[in-house]
Amino acid sequence: MKRTIARGRPAFTLIELLVVVAIIALLISILLPALRDAREQAKVARCLANFRNLNVAATTYFSEHNDQFPFLVTYGVGWMGICSWAYGGKTSSDYWKTDHGGVFFITAQQRPFNPFLVSGSIEPDLYEGDKIVKRTEIEALRCPSDRESAMQNWENNPGALPISSYDDIGTSYRYNLFALIDVEWNGKRDPWTSPGSWSERGQLLVRQVLLKHASTYTMFMDDAMIRGINNRLPLVGLHGRLNKHTVGFLDGHSAYVTADTRGYCGPDWVAINPEWIKGFGYTPRPAHYFDWLRKNCNPPRK
Repeated sequence: MKRTIARGRPAFTLIELLVVVAIIALLISILLPALRDAREQAKVARCLANFRNLNVAATTYFSEHNDQFPFLVTYGVGWMGICSWAYGGKTSSDYWKTDHGGVFFITAQQRPFNPFLVSGSIEPDLYEGDKIVKRTEIEALRCPSDRESAMQNWENNPGALPISSYDDIGTSYRYNLFALIDVEWNGKRDPWTSPGSWSERGQLLVRQVLLKHASTYTMFMDDAMIRGINNRLPLVGLHGRLNKHTVGFLDGHSAYVTADTRGYCGPDWVAINPEWIKGFGYTPRPAHYFDWLRKNCNPPRK
């Protein structure tokens, strides 16, 4: 009679199991950052596509409005201000209904770029009584990495809840106003008391930078870059890297640039009109200029 001997299956020892677990953990630690980077690069690509659409809309608007950009808001009779998000986007958050008398509460229907950014007409927001329960989305102006707005903090609102720039002011991408603010007119009329001078200054800016700086002048910036330049500090951009920001240039191209926001200019970008900079001892004074101590294209101080 033939006898057989039963044998059990070979099994992992505890040490072998721990080695396998350690290898898997190591692979995950190596691959996860790469996967995160890949996802973020996809978001960067989305932002750059948004900027390209925005640039096309701006070019079309300029051609139809004599190079004038829609950044003006009316505070009262004969008194105007400027706003970096009036051009396009969804309706501002409810916070802006009361700030400065509600002048920065701008609906999607009031923003002139929106018809160029969406196909078809702009649907009205959905109201229940006097409360907006659903805003019309303008996806072309939403950055997928936009998580926190700077604007309410600038308005001395420390109790503000975290909110994306898109959900706060209607857009993740703001028009560059640094080149217009604090420009001295050498005797010409004051923009704060002369309503037409803001639009004239904006028109002159566009025409001057088109001649020499169209490929480097940052017409649109993401919210983080605006915040960094305003505070003269280096900041992590919306896509998670220090001094890396998405911008749209006046000539129509967009890029993910390295931008040291301690200054107003970099090797391949400028946030002000270099033709308006007043250097030390410069005479005669140009018709429009910045005070060289405040705004210039010199490298930022360490």
